[in-house]
Amino acid sequence: MTNHTPMPTRRPALPPTYPICSLKKAMDIIENKCGDVCIAERHGKGPNKVIILPEAARELEVMISYGRRSPMNANEQKYAGYGHYLMDESGHIVTIVKHFIEIQTMNRNAVGASNLGPDGEYNPGLDFLAYHREEFMRNEVKYNTDAFGCQVDPFLELCGPSQFVLEGHTHPDLGVFYSSTDRVSGAARAASSPVCIFVCDPIRKKMLGSIGKNFAEAEIIVYSHGAAPRADLSEDKRLIPPADEVVRLAGQCLRTRGYAGDIRLHTRMDGRGCLKIRLVIPRGRKE
Repeated sequence: MTNHTPMPTRRPALPPTYPICSLKKAMDIIENKCGDVCIAERHGKGPNKVIILPEAARELEVMISYGRRSPMNANEQKYAGYGHYLMDESGHIVTIVKHFIEIQTMNRNAVGASNLGPDGEYNPGLDFLAYHREEFMRNEVKYNTDAFGCQVDPFLELCGPSQFVLEGHTHPDLGVFYSSTDRVSGAARAASSPVCIFVCDPIRKKMLGSIGKNFAEAEIIVYSHGAAPRADLSEDKRLIPPADEVVRLAGQCLRTRGYAGDIRLHTRMDGRGCLKIRLVIPRGRKE
């Protein structure tokens, strides 16, 4: 009989911990430190939140030709999001996305994109993903000022370096949903951390996000630079007043190339507000 020294008992893995920060506080930080910003879009609902910071929103918009058909978004695209995890007082996740990197895929079509080559060979595009990720991580603290002189990421001091927080892909003109493949790959990717599984239809301008391997519901909040009116950000009042929604949409038009005009709001003698919008629509865009 041979006596063997028993293997040491495996220590149970400690659950990850994240900075405690309410949604309101996170939004206050963004609006105080990221300059003249507003909420451009909100998608979905749920106690978990996914906040896309203004520079990341612009990166995503250009990468996937958001809002139009283009040669680049005719087929599925994949991308990774980097940023931070926060946790609110109720234990729900607030995901901050500050940067997107496109994953250079192969075998692309409207309903799929493969990380491997046509015959299963290695895709050299994945080397670029690793390189660009490391380059970004090395320089994110040094270059944290945007073109407006404000902070790109106001959570670096609270959360430390960025980490992988979002795995996304597009559904060009298909709507947003999770296929069976999405659920399998998403559950594997989010097995040990609350990664956001994210789908975007760039043509219909729709987004869907879930948190973790159980696909917990999440609301997506997209910030943008500009002076459009904010939605009411309290937990109890989620709806944008109709007049504010009209101004927000008109403001989006005025920030779009080719549109012109102005928005005027004044108070009448009886105390009621009066809103006047003059919108000059470019030729061919009347639809």
